[in-house]
Amino acid sequence: MPKIVSSSIVSSSDHTVQPEDQRRALHVYYCLCSEFLLVIDADLRVLPRRRTDNAIIVSNTKRTYKLTAEFNNAVVLQRKEGYEKQYRYHCPRCQLLVAYETTENRKSGPFTYIVDSALTEVQGRPPPNAIQDVSVAV
Repeated sequence: MPKIVSSSIVSSSDHTVQPEDQRRALHVYYCLCSEFLLVIDADLRVLPRRRTDNAIIVSNTKRTYKLTAEFNNAVVLQRKEGYEKQYRYHCPRCQLLVAYETTENRKSGPFTYIVDSALTEVQGRPPPNAIQDVSVAV
């Protein structure tokens, strides 16, 4: 008589994370065009921000994350303190600027910066501060 071998995989996505499990929870973020771009071990809303451009500071030594944005170009910006060279990462689908670093090789510097309002937690829904009200005076 032949042996019957079976296996099963159970997957659960319980969004009711308990406070003690919050530290271990992974957070997923999407581009405004709904492309998956970032999975990280921290909520972006609680990470520190840069004073110069309000970008979210992700520590390359303290955080575990995967950013699927593609390197596009390097630009030099003039700041009050001098000049800053940014190595920019864009969404592979719509080319929106989503992140940058100040070193040439990915994750080789101390920080990766996520552009303010470039990512959303809910696929297909922009964050509240992504769309600015532009009033035109007539």
